[in-house]
Amino acid sequence: MMPLFANRWSIALPPIWLVGTGALIALAVMLLVWAVLRVVQPRAAAEARSSLGDGFAGPFGWLLLTLSAVAIAFTPLVPLNQIGRSLARLSSADRFEQRLSVPAGATLEEFELNLRPQEIEALEFDAAQPLIVRTQQPIEGFALAKQADIEIVPGTIWKWKRGDETNKPNPFIGQKARIEISNAGAAPVDLTVRARLVPENPQVGILPWTVITILGISLAYALFRLIPRRTAAVASATTKEAIGQPVFAVALILGAVMLLAFIVIPYNTFGEDVKMLKDSGLTLIKVLALLVVVWTASVAVADEIEGRTALTVLSKPLTRWQFVLGKFVGLVLVALLVFLVLGTILMATTSLKVVYDAREGGKLDPVWRDCADEMITVVPGLVLSLLETILLAAVSLAVSTRLGMVPNLIICFTVYALGHLVPLIVQSSVGKFAIVRFVGQLFATILPVLEHFTIEAAVVGGVPVPWSYLGWAALYSALYSAVALLVALVLFQDRDLA
Repeated sequence: MMPLFANRWSIALPPIWLVGTGALIALAVMLLVWAVLRVVQPRAAAEARSSLGDGFAGPFGWLLLTLSAVAIAFTPLVPLNQIGRSLARLSSADRFEQRLSVPAGATLEEFELNLRPQEIEALEFDAAQPLIVRTQQPIEGFALAKQADIEIVPGTIWKWKRGDETNKPNPFIGQKARIEISNAGAAPVDLTVRARLVPENPQVGILPWTVITILGISLAYALFRLIPRRTAAVASATTKEAIGQPVFAVALILGAVMLLAFIVIPYNTFGEDVKMLKDSGLTLIKVLALLVVVWTASVAVADEIEGRTALTVLSKPLTRWQFVLGKFVGLVLVALLVFLVLGTILMATTSLKVVYDAREGGKLDPVWRDCADEMITVVPGLVLSLLETILLAAVSLAVSTRLGMVPNLIICFTVYALGHLVPLIVQSSVGKFAIVRFVGQLFATILPVLEHFTIEAAVVGGVPVPWSYLGWAALYSALYSAVALLVALVLFQDRDLA
């Protein structure tokens, strides 16, 4: 263990550093693009700079600056050699082949392979004549090797694969791959060594994925501002209005304080406190984001209609469908901001909780890869919770075209509660009276099935969530949101604004 890692808490820092460094790289790319635009297209550069005050880009930029500052501050406490080697392996070839010429009559002839044992996922030895290969030499005076010598039989390829250690132990130990070969034949023999290589720490993929995500969000937002300008203006006004509301600041502050408090709260789960933190954190962020979205929908639509502000806005060259779509995108941006800020804090607290849980439970010290693995499992839950919030934002927007804040809050949280009970309602109505079955099917038809977005059990259990599931959930959210927006447009189209 590195001397800098004498502090136990520093074990949790590399995963947080990877996220911060990804934000720093993305921010550097965006600044570079802005500098190029300033030379090539000064008007576009001025437009990009002015977008910092439109409600979303400003807070998003401050979040990136904060993460970048965290990355710079944590750099001295991070094992840069491990991370650098793994990042290099992510972008380099994953195949290795080396041919060794073994002299006739050689006994334990030593060869060094250009391999790092920690990167080997699969290994093969192949030779045209019989050979004896020893892969694990005695270390520090120990006479016995961990693995028996390997007999290479002509015509048969000796194979090892990570995960098959029960039958074939890992061929190498230590930091360097060395082998000793014995050739009892009267002629030299060539031994071919093939390997499939993977990063020693695949968790470093957090960094490129962070860069891709941030740049993707930035590009999508830039295109949205440039193409449907009128709709973007409404979305910008909605986002600025939401950020100016006290409920937005209260939600972020309350969420941040509670997420940090979850680190030291004892859940009494016999070593499973990390799972409870992830479950509680996901639920907290989703509820706070939903509260902010519903509140904003009521203020941005219902209050504007009642206060005749909407009439003034629509007197300009702006159609009603552009008004509704702009309000919806504004709500989505508000929800995205909440999830970006609180989701980042949740990932950091998850990494820190792994160390705290080990300390409190008297366990062996974890390594930073364990913290990163736990942190990565939170991301699918955040994505699905955001999709659920977007769906409910569309429902809230439709309700707010006719009703005020209090009815909107009641209806949306009722839909939220019943939406999670739809499968149970349908199952309970099977075999019942006709009217009961009708009500069950009616609920299943009208209400969104929000259980599609609830994977806390998988997140808590560390079960990988396939990309296909996230894709289908996104499609379901998009389709239901589109239907809710159509309802909102119909209700708003006939609304007398005067």
